[in-house]
Amino acid sequence: MSDQLTVSTGGQTSVSTEELFGFSAQLSALATDARDWAHQAAMARSLTEWSADARPYGFAEPALHRTTGSLREVADSAERLSTSVQQVAHSYADQEARTRETLGALQAFAGFIFGTYLRSLVVGAVPFLPAFAVTALLLQQPPLRRAVAMLGSGVATQLAEHPQLIANPAFVKAVRGVVSAADDILAGFSGTSLPIARFLGDEGIGLVGLETVASAAILLGGKHAYTATPVRTTPAGDPRTVPPPASLADAARRIPSTGAGKPQVTVERYPDGSGGRSYAVYVAGTTDFGPESSEPFDMASNLAALADGDAGSYTATLDAMEQAGVTPGDAVHLFGHSQGGLVAARVAASGVYDTQTLVTFGSPSGQVPVPESVTQVAVEHADDLVPALGGAPIDGADGRDRVVVSRSVFGDSGPRPDNVAAAHFMTEYERTAALIDNSSDPRLSVMTDSLAGIGAGAGVAQAFRAERVRPG
Repeated sequence: MSDQLTVSTGGQTSVSTEELFGFSAQLSALATDARDWAHQAAMARSLTEWSADARPYGFAEPALHRTTGSLREVADSAERLSTSVQQVAHSYADQEARTRETLGALQAFAGFIFGTYLRSLVVGAVPFLPAFAVTALLLQQPPLRRAVAMLGSGVATQLAEHPQLIANPAFVKAVRGVVSAADDILAGFSGTSLPIARFLGDEGIGLVGLETVASAAILLGGKHAYTATPVRTTPAGDPRTVPPPASLADAARRIPSTGAGKPQVTVERYPDGSGGRSYAVYVAGTTDFGPESSEPFDMASNLAALADGDAGSYTATLDAMEQAGVTPGDAVHLFGHSQGGLVAARVAASGVYDTQTLVTFGSPSGQVPVPESVTQVAVEHADDLVPALGGAPIDGADGRDRVVVSRSVFGDSGPRPDNVAAAHFMTEYERTAALIDNSSDPRLSVMTDSLAGIGAGAGVAQAFRAERVRPG
């Protein structure tokens, strides 16, 4: 387990650690102290020169003079070194951004080539369709079905015995790359030419991307992938008085825990100090992973939210906000875990509300185009697979103000077989939030200031429970 934070800025930049900027901050503080000490030494020298009472200590004047000069030199050197450290950090970030841009282009090209290869395989397999039909019939025979089942069981057993394959940061990065290249794979498979694919894809005008792939998956899957249903959202429990969140860890603890029958959204209303109101909205993660669920926070909504479609969880969140009194243009601070973070990002991207803050924990929301006016922080563990399912984050102007904070939950030891998913648990993200609260990285100060502006006094919190309304 590691407490080392990595803070990233922009779309795909991730190089500078907390220690680097912390060292710069320490140097800056040293410069300030040295200047203060130099001033005090100069004042003491003045006293020995002009005060009759201090004249007996005049022998110290040369030493005080030298000390004053030395402290000023220390302050100047510390300031220069602090500035140099920050410049080096930003230089590393710029260089990695260029490197990742190049790797992204190579990744897209590889995806296109792979899609083209798959298309060739499919076209080339047409003459062998009768043989495939015979094979399909044979697979219906009990011995062969048992053999296939044993093979699948063997693969599952290997994954269970070696969970580090799933929670390994390298594997997480590989999944993120495959998801990001999914549109390029489809372009190659469809027979689109490479120049047109690049023009339509993320490298061009962005017309085709992850949203397109998710939409295609919904269309191909039909009712088995997603069936839109009405959602009924009702208050859960009585309103309660709450203080504004005192820290990011405090806000993280207020995100509803997932579970069947539990509330999924909490909305807090606060006075803003100028006679108006501000709201903090907390959205839970996925509750049900099965088909035909009564939960709007299910896998179908995950897919629909990625496609920017009619996700039941998104509808439930908007309903909860409306019932809590949130109106278009109101100041809103959004916090969400997993699917809840994806939904919160979609709410911020809608532009309906004056979204001040967006903090997501373990959410596949990197490609949601949130307005640059929003203070946006994404907390993503390096060994959590879920954020990678959202693909590579937006780069360039649309993603330059997104700050990503990461750490490795398992470290070099890797997870135990019984806690392979712990990196995605909200308890671990709460721990990371506490580390962020104690961070000296200046890139997080904007978020700290934004959190401090949530409310000017005690507010009212209301939890909400949403359910799908299925016919029959």
